[in-house]
Amino acid sequence: MNLRVVGLSTALANARDLADWLNIKNFGLYNFKPSVRPVPMRIHVQGFPGKHYCPRMALMNKPLYTAIKEHSPRKPVLIFVASRRQTRLTAMSMISLLAGGENPKIWINYEKINELELEDYIDQVKDSNLKNTLEFGIGMHHAGLVENDRKIVEKLFLEQKIQVLVATSTLAWGVNLPAHMVIVKDRVCNRARFRIFVHDSSCYFQPLRREQNILMVSKENSWILR
Repeated sequence: MNLRVVGLSTALANARDLADWLNIKNFGLYNFKPSVRPVPMRIHVQGFPGKHYCPRMALMNKPLYTAIKEHSPRKPVLIFVASRRQTRLTAMSMISLLAGGENPKIWINYEKINELELEDYIDQVKDSNLKNTLEFGIGMHHAGLVENDRKIVEKLFLEQKIQVLVATSTLAWGVNLPAHMVIVKDRVCNRARFRIFVHDSSCYFQPLRREQNILMVSKENSWILR
């Protein structure tokens, strides 16, 4: 009996390695380039000076905010950071920058949600920091949140009731949330003294290549800040 196995993936950085593991020869491997996408994608890389992690992360916040205003002022934005702590720090920095603008709550889509409905969702949230960020249309998503908090954030972002979602890389693998713009805020994470962890690039190929595969008519934007 002949058995044929077909493996599919929306985004895969190490296609050749996986093919070798499955004992697939060159004629059985099809790795399509980004140019075949129905919607074009632009990738921008911007570097920042400084060898110390936290000051460098803080230095990225204003350019990050500016990039959102310029390239995705009213469409969904995913911001990937390297740690749970950075989700909070980045979200709080965005709130500070929004406070200096004309409309601090511009990232709440009042065409799809009203104040009372949003307050109802916020009342269900357990995490105090998340309660604060949701009031400005910014969600946070990481493994430290309880499941119900994560589901509320996913629902609000998926239904485009909030515009910005700051998340760790775990979201890239587990949840399919379409976005017009994806920002990767550094690939390095300091998790212990004298130890530096560099995330595998494939973690970020998933959200970068999976951005809004349907219903998107304009060009997509991906920014890597490092």
